[in-house]
Amino acid sequence: MSRKAIIVLLIFFGVFLFAVYKLIAGSRGNIAGLKVQSTPAASVYLDDELIGKTPYDQKHPPGEYVLKLIADENESSAVPWQGKVVLNPQVLTFVRREMGLSEVVSAGEIVTMEKISGGETQIAVFSSPDAAAVLLDGIDRGVTPLNLTISPGEHDVTVTSTGFIGRTVRVKTVESYKVTVNFNLAVAGDIVLPATPTPTDEAGATTAPEDEDGEPSDSGNFVTINDTPTGFLRVRFDATTSASEVARLNPGVKVPFIEEKSGWFKVEYETGKEGWISSRYAERTN
Repeated sequence: MSRKAIIVLLIFFGVFLFAVYKLIAGSRGNIAGLKVQSTPAASVYLDDELIGKTPYDQKHPPGEYVLKLIADENESSAVPWQGKVVLNPQVLTFVRREMGLSEVVSAGEIVTMEKISGGETQIAVFSSPDAAAVLLDGIDRGVTPLNLTISPGEHDVTVTSTGFIGRTVRVKTVESYKVTVNFNLAVAGDIVLPATPTPTDEAGATTAPEDEDGEPSDSGNFVTINDTPTGFLRVRFDATTSASEVARLNPGVKVPFIEEKSGWFKVEYETGKEGWISSRYAERTN
């Protein structure tokens, strides 16, 4: 279980009981709930406006927002997090984030709900990394991304991926609504990282190795894409899983290397176009 350890997060009635929240919100369609929890405690920003600290539980107008969490000053070693959240009318959006020393050891989930037609009850499960195994109430139901029609009521949703710490949340589904759970998994603690750090420049980016004359060496000035569970590797705008996807690279493709941050390579994926890829599925090559 060491490579597939599971953190269980039970979201009880008081946290995610949408039916009760709808009664609190009343018939007004211009009310949405946002509940945010984090470890460590953090300041909460919505569209770059400071709105409070975690634990946070307030109502806002429905819409799409950029949510940002910045750890308190005495926990400044924890990396900030930001991502898009959608606040739907008369329901609650729940965000939990465990902020680690780097993006790859941070984790969390975003749970949202939206009304659907046809009277069905659905659950959609997404994850980073992709292709994580999904268990619903202990039964294997496939891999992410996954959309299922299920019965109303309480359900335990678990995602696991080799080399990552699995996570479980308990949600309450309601007829004519779809619950969406977006997991972010942290790398498991038994993953072996390089013992010798690569020299970095003042900006914190990894510099290319130098030859005997002090000039940058050609060794490792390319990145080759390895096999991935999805059959491709996402290129993102920034070195974070919450950044937007700008392209995809197939296994075996070799692209020019630009710089490196913890868990990420910056590459030139097209002539004149740069982006970030996860170093988990890529390696420096000549």
